Amino acid sequence: MLGNLLAIACAVVWSLSIILLKKSGARIHPLALNLGKNVIGLVLLLLTAFIVEGGVMVPPPRETALLLLSGFLGIGIADGFVLRAMQHLHASHVGIIECLFAPFVIILSVLFLGEKPTVTMLIGGTLIVAAMLFVNPSPSTADTQAPARKSRGILLMSFGLFLMALGIILIKPLFASTSLISLVTIRMVAGVVGSALIFGAIGERRARFREFFTAPHKVALICGCFLSAYVSIILWVAGYKYLQASVAALLNQTSTIFTLIFAVIFLQEKLTRSKVIAIFLAMSGAALITLAS
Repeated sequence: MLGNLLAIACAVVWSLSIILLKKSGARIHPLALNLGKNVIGLVLLLLTAFIVEGGVMVPPPRETALLLLSGFLGIGIADGFVLRAMQHLHASHVGIIECLFAPFVIILSVLFLGEKPTVTMLIGGTLIVAAMLFVNPSPSTADTQAPARKSRGILLMSFGLFLMALGIILIKPLFASTSLISLVTIRMVAGVVGSALIFGAIGERRARFREFFTAPHKVALICGCFLSAYVSIILWVAGYKYLQASVAALLNQTSTIFTLIFAVIFLQEKLTRSKVIAIFLAMSGAALITLAS
């Protein structure tokens, strides 16, 4: 039950951070925002590791290498692919393609961790994925987006989501032997390196990064970075520590629904019938997964 609560809490916190970042960081280049929030997260994680554990507890070389590879791929490079993909896709496409993350985790956990999802869990996961389709209906026939541009975006985002899934599966066996805070901190070190390399590939880097410091609504920006790169990432990894990877991934998928709810409350977006259906389906799926695990 603790793992279920952590995974759902992660979805709630992540969704709230998305609302705050959307409200405050609209004028910031997404790769600059990604690097900035990761740096803030790393500083906070290092302080937490020092206070809670007396410093970062580095595991043996092989395990440390896995953690660094996981963070480099799953935070630094994967986020770069996803943010690049968003430049080529409409919001409706992004929401639908994000549903690939849970299936990627389930497939990798079956192949490499020997997990066996139950029928009830699969039904619950199907309900959650179905909910995403109601939140993000297919674009209209009037959609004039170039097919090549759309295909590029789909490939980039799919690969980014696969790297995220691979990143968490790589470190799942280490949870029993590595402390949570040190594990998350070491991953974030590599994540900052990866996001810095991706950011370094764009032009006008100084001007882009300066946007992070000159953006309006700084309180919302800082709170969004704090929640996304510190609180939610601890909850995210903790959920995988106490749950099967497939269960954690499916429960994390409810973040789209919480984002919808917060958008209605804080951004005054319209609550449509399809969105109400999506909320019902996702909550039903989460309940089934919780009961089955």
